[in-house]
Amino acid sequence: MKKNTMLPALTCGLLLVGCGVSLPPPTGALSQAELAVMQAAASTADALDHAALSLAREKLDHAKQAMAANDYLTAGRLAEQAQVDAQTAEAQARTQTAKQAAVEMRTSIDLLRQDMENPLSEKN
Repeated sequence: MKKNTMLPALTCGLLLVGCGVSLPPPTGALSQAELAVMQAAASTADALDHAALSLAREKLDHAKQAMAANDYLTAGRLAEQAQVDAQTAEAQARTQTAKQAAVEMRTSIDLLRQDMENPLSEKN
């Protein structure tokens, strides 16, 4: 006869939920989110992707409010979202900067190529 192995695990899970086991404060997630927002703000993200960085700041503020209200689950989720949003804003800003540098390099190469194709005698 086969025993049901899921029943003890399910019972323990229900007991933990029923007993109101609280989550620890997500201080690490909040610190990581704050650092990500500061790093993004220190880069060109604020100028190049202001909306994404503003969203990250807003979520971080809401995470702090949830933390103050002892809603650690919400605080942790919002902190993680703020971190990802800040990192995304920074990455998008770096991408935009790299694209602009590539355009400028292409223009410079084209100008050099034109100079090389023109004989020196035509310049005089």
